Amino acid sequence: MRRPLLLASLIVIAAASLAVAQAPPDLSGSWRLNADASDVGGTGGGEGDAPRGPMGGFGMPGRQPMGGFGSPGGMGGAGLPVDPETRKQRMELLRELLEPVRRFTIVQDAAVVAFTFEDGRTVRYRTNGRTEKHQATNGTVETETRWKKGRLVRETHLDDGVSIEETFAITSPRGLAVEIEVSGGAGRRKPLRRVYDPVD
Repeated sequence: MRRPLLLASLIVIAAASLAVAQAPPDLSGSWRLNADASDVGGTGGGEGDAPRGPMGGFGMPGRQPMGGFGSPGGMGGAGLPVDPETRKQRMELLRELLEPVRRFTIVQDAAVVAFTFEDGRTVRYRTNGRTEKHQATNGTVETETRWKKGRLVRETHLDDGVSIEETFAITSPRGLAVEIEVSGGAGRRKPLRRVYDPVD
């Protein structure tokens, strides 16, 4: 009788240890952009441009026009010309999503990670990897969010084939690093790295 009980106990302990080992890191807290350690990017301005807040994520549009993205030659997904107003809206949406976020707060549980920005907006992402729709200031986007190798990965897809992949990771000493890669469209842009310090 003791052997089955011992075996069952070992299985429970092993399962609990595995669950702890696979638990995602805790990103919760308030975070402030460390501009000196970050690639500002996303504004089309020079390296000395200071971020304006509240911006980024699903915030307000940036300042300068951006080039290199969108459908090649101003063509739509079906090969049809895109009217100037639609193209302008797409560029503003992309600029909005790439603008550095000056400060935000993260709250997470087993299924959802929520970002709250300085203007009071809260955007919640389910971490099951399924497609969700979110309303940004300049349009609607689709996102897929998941935990991958101890990091939170959020993919944002625009309707012209451009996608933005953001990877959130805790650094040591405690900080938050965000790696940003943009793909698709008519150009390439080098990855961006944003560094955030905890706010007491």
